[in-house]
Amino acid sequence: MTKDFLHSDKKIYDSVHGFISFDEFEKELIDSLPFQRLHYIHQLGIAYLVYPGATHTRFEHSLGVMALATLMFEKICKSVRPDVFHFVPRKGSADYLYWRRVLRMAALCHDLGHLPFSHVAEQELLGEGGHEHWTLKIILSSYLKPVWEKLKKAPAYLEDLIERDIVEDIQKIAVGEKKWQEIKGSSFTPWERIVSEIITGDFFGADRIDFLLRDAKSTGVSFGLFDYHQLIEMLRILPSVDHGTDELELGIDENGLESCEALLLARHFMHRRIYQYSSVKAYNFHLRRFMKANYQPGKLETVDEFISVSDTDVISLLNKAAKDPSMLGHRDAKCIVFRQHRFRAIALPDKMTEKEIKQFKANHKLKDDEIDWEFSSIEPPPNRLCFPVSRRHVMIQKAKDCSDLLLKIPSKKSNWAYISPDRDFDFIKFLENWV
Repeated sequence: MTKDFLHSDKKIYDSVHGFISFDEFEKELIDSLPFQRLHYIHQLGIAYLVYPGATHTRFEHSLGVMALATLMFEKICKSVRPDVFHFVPRKGSADYLYWRRVLRMAALCHDLGHLPFSHVAEQELLGEGGHEHWTLKIILSSYLKPVWEKLKKAPAYLEDLIERDIVEDIQKIAVGEKKWQEIKGSSFTPWERIVSEIITGDFFGADRIDFLLRDAKSTGVSFGLFDYHQLIEMLRILPSVDHGTDELELGIDENGLESCEALLLARHFMHRRIYQYSSVKAYNFHLRRFMKANYQPGKLETVDEFISVSDTDVISLLNKAAKDPSMLGHRDAKCIVFRQHRFRAIALPDKMTEKEIKQFKANHKLKDDEIDWEFSSIEPPPNRLCFPVSRRHVMIQKAKDCSDLLLKIPSKKSNWAYISPDRDFDFIKFLENWV
């Protein structure tokens, strides 16, 4: 009894989910240098210049994702339909305990590969591989090797699941099937797909749910709050509408449809008020240019180099560059540090093309450093609203056929232009006359 008391789970208090428990193996990962680095990676980039409370980090977010993912896993393994009963591991079984362990570790690891200030300069510095590519490299690095060696010596792993590679499973679940296929070229089993969707899923993913709740709480913008408890309570593993029990998906009981609608509305309003808010976009634009000038890919080639850089290093460099005209990114650093002469971020009409922006630039003889733009290439997944819904009498339907509201909530991201305050009047006039 004394031994059990001394080895009881640890816990940490979180502002969103309350106490979050973790065991000795998870503590090893949390205490590691790559995970501790997340203390110094802001969740919302430089948005705290607009929303002062937005100083929360990837550290607390990763803990929150682990807590939510665990609740979701336990729920879908408990509420099982007869036609998928054979597919789901029984609570307490070796398979159940193994995949619960993999899920929690993957949740902690899923953001290890983020650059300073999260997504701000990811496309420019990391390319198509994104932060997931670095997440995989960090998981296999010498920093985390002691964690995995200790985990592999656990009695449950040695006795029951020696045929599986737990480190590879953690990698797969952390980055999701799409990224795993892009990087590794192999696909998931149906069960791996379900477990990974708990973290990385575009609609039900614990990652998406936690960042909405956490961003809303930290910024004070309550649009991101919704009844996630009801959503988790109604989660189910369901047969595919198109393929039956040959293909299983993460879906919802019909009593949870309103919580799905609330989730989608929360995402829509949070994009408008925070993620796609013009002042936030403008500061992120300057930070992105500054980081691109100072952190070319060649400077971040090894895991050691990558994890040695965090927000504090970039902030220190920003302060120096703002005062020194000879340093790279001086102009952008001044805009951020002194909050002067900041570019204006302007959302473009949906049908405006890049060709028309280039024509405006040529007609007004603007220099490269006086105007820039971005056109979103990310479209919502075509099956975004095709997740299955369990109706009465065991009938399964697609979500889009069960809710008119889901189809009416817009999801397209805006295209943006960034223009010097000396020339913004010309651009606004151009937009007003554009047909």
